[in-house]
Amino acid sequence: MRLAKLVRCLGKWVNTAKQIGCVAGIEVGDGFHWRGELCIVGLHSEFRKGIDCITSLNGSKIWATSIVDSGRYDSCTRKVSSDEFTYCGEGENPSFCGFKKLKDQKLVGGNRALMNNMIDRKPVRVIRRFDNIGNTNESGYKFVYEGLYQVNHCWKEIRMDSGKYVYKFNLVKLEDHLQYEPQWKVNNVRTRRYH
Repeated sequence: MRLAKLVRCLGKWVNTAKQIGCVAGIEVGDGFHWRGELCIVGLHSEFRKGIDCITSLNGSKIWATSIVDSGRYDSCTRKVSSDEFTYCGEGENPSFCGFKKLKDQKLVGGNRALMNNMIDRKPVRVIRRFDNIGNTNESGYKFVYEGLYQVNHCWKEIRMDSGKYVYKFNLVKLEDHLQYEPQWKVNNVRTRRYH
């Protein structure tokens, strides 16, 4: 993350305007060794959060631009097929809450954004972390851009390990010919500004 922040200070980040849809210069299957690289190329601008979002100019609506499935919610993310999976919403992860009392997830932030993507039929970029595959980093993993996915369904269910509600989202990969369509671009959104 420090290196990515240094590269940002030098003005070397690319694709710095947040957008829905494909990112210039990035193709399905491209791999990245570190999470910071996703920020540098404009694929996912959050260093820690799994859901990256944009807000409309008037601030009335939020959409998800990308998600990173890093395996932090192992018992929650479930692959249905190579082109379909279930993603667990953000917030109240038992693995990261320590001794804090867990609460139900809320339909705010990234969870609300994914719901809006479903309602407005806007795709979301999906990046997955893979362990122990060829050409990995020292930690034995890498991130791979999987392409654009459509949020088809959203529901709330109780986690068996905590007894708390979580949001789950069913995502299905768009057909190959739709992966690089310019129609997905949303232009009237706030852009990132760095000082």
